[in-house]
Amino acid sequence: MKFCLAFIIILVSAAFVQGQTLTSKNKKAIKYYNEARTLMGARSFDKAFTKLEQALQKDPNFAEAYLKQATIYRIRKQDSLQNNCYLEVIKRYPQATRFASAWYYVGEYTFKHGEYETTKNYLQTYQTLTNQKGKYLQKAKLMLANCDFAMEYKTHKFEFNPRPLPPTVNKFKQQYFPVLTADQKTLIFVRRQDNEDLMVSTKNEAGRWQAPVSISEHINTTFNEGTCSISADGRKLVFTSCMGRKGYGSCDLYESIKVGDVWSKPKNMGKSINSTAWDSQPALSADGRTLYFVSNRKGGYGRRDIYVSFLNDNGTWTTPENAGVDINTPYDDISPFIHPNGQRLYFATDGRLGFGGFDIYFAEKQEEGWSKPINFGYPINTHNDEVSMFISSDGRKGYYSHEEKQGESFVSTLYEIDVPASMQVEHKSTYVFGRVMDKTNKKPLKASVSLIDLATETLIEKVASDSVTGNYLIVLTQGKTYGLFAEAESYLFTSKNFNLTNELLHPVEVNLLMMPLKTGAKMVLNNIFFGYNSYELTPASETELNKVIMLLKANPNINIKITGYTDNVGSAAFNLKLSSQRSKAVFDYLSNNGVPTKRMAYIGLGATQFVANNSTEQGRALNRRIEFEVVE
Repeated sequence: MKFCLAFIIILVSAAFVQGQTLTSKNKKAIKYYNEARTLMGARSFDKAFTKLEQALQKDPNFAEAYLKQATIYRIRKQDSLQNNCYLEVIKRYPQATRFASAWYYVGEYTFKHGEYETTKNYLQTYQTLTNQKGKYLQKAKLMLANCDFAMEYKTHKFEFNPRPLPPTVNKFKQQYFPVLTADQKTLIFVRRQDNEDLMVSTKNEAGRWQAPVSISEHINTTFNEGTCSISADGRKLVFTSCMGRKGYGSCDLYESIKVGDVWSKPKNMGKSINSTAWDSQPALSADGRTLYFVSNRKGGYGRRDIYVSFLNDNGTWTTPENAGVDINTPYDDISPFIHPNGQRLYFATDGRLGFGGFDIYFAEKQEEGWSKPINFGYPINTHNDEVSMFISSDGRKGYYSHEEKQGESFVSTLYEIDVPASMQVEHKSTYVFGRVMDKTNKKPLKASVSLIDLATETLIEKVASDSVTGNYLIVLTQGKTYGLFAEAESYLFTSKNFNLTNELLHPVEVNLLMMPLKTGAKMVLNNIFFGYNSYELTPASETELNKVIMLLKANPNINIKITGYTDNVGSAAFNLKLSSQRSKAVFDYLSNNGVPTKRMAYIGLGATQFVANNSTEQGRALNRRIEFEVVE
């Protein structure tokens, strides 16, 4: 029975060979070719390649042998030799419809090398040789569209002035995915040697980058620590780890907090962020309360999609939401970076018109969704893969890694660029920084520091000062008037005001001094506003007044006195009356919003007790104030 079965198999195999329509009629060539096919099925590719060489020696016009050689070269990742095989087929059988795919593969090769005009010739020939159900027809149409885009877009060359970071930073064979703090004084990137580690370089007083060192023994392990993101103040780090730590999927996101000079032991961000799939490439907002990342979890629009999650007030993250079809495509959308202004998202994709491979794009946040993504431009985007971009808070500098193949390996280098004015963010950002301290003894305090849009009472950012140093940093973006508030238990809150409606400030240092909550403690309400010579509160005052209400409700045993002051412009009688009316306006607002009148008193002291020189408008503005004092 076994003999009969074997005989039948031999007959069927022989019949199949005879039934094939091969380009060669040479029996020895066909014999070598069939032996090669059998060896390839057994994954014995070296022996199969030898047989194909013998077949081609017998018949140099044997197209099928070239195609099998191309397959082996593809397995070996020898692209140029694979391409030569397809060229041999095209040269010998230019009109053969059954070899149309050879035209496609050559077009794909030239496209990857940025030869757009040549690519069009090959792919257009492929289109004429194949039918409407051609295997690669849709991919060919996409590449042709990309060729037209690239050829036209290259005429709009931007002056990015790319330059490698100094050798002190680019000291490894591979370094990539750079991120910086808002002050551009700390650079973190991934170094790849035997495994991936996070490295950090800082600028010295002369502004020169120092030699990078491991970010922390708590973070780097003998396994891989990959792409990361850092909050603007440099104190919250989210990074990717794929092995060596307990997780939920093939790669998970982890969080570490810097207290003083020490990074905490990383903590898995939990099921609310991580899935059983691949979760990687994080991007934190400036205050670390919004997280963008990439995942190939089920339910997306493509292979890898960008997702977003938000930090709740209780410290938990919301269920990640897909960033939507404005950003994601049916292909790969990766490497998000949200600018410190919170309004522009940069990312890489191979699913949109571009120069080939992955290109950098950006989109602006709108009331609903995102604007149409814009290609970042040539020569940053090329026919090679460009997979990440970091833009400074002022929008003027960019940082990325460029990879080149050298021999059989790759070398990647970190670059800095100048962003052309036409490509810069519309709303640039700066930052305010300093220390939060107890006003009585100057000891550092851990406090909640929040930035609020006074026009809408919208929380823009919220950070915590360092419990060891008292340091804080918060980003300020053009176009709004902000109230800055520091709050800590058992202290009066303190506030500052920043008007960025018309101009962008340089980075400004502001130390926030907080008074312990006890009798005699005073503070100026810096975000209380009146019209000129008026005692009517403006809507922008409500944020600070509501902070006072919350303070009084949280501390029912304290009473307050509200004191109004003016500058010295006008008569003493007028100023005394105006200051009294203004303090009463504050009293009335608090009373109308639930604060018992018996807990409050108000008084106007007019043009007295100046805190600044009345000879300047800036000084007069400081003298026109409402003070808040804790009393018996």
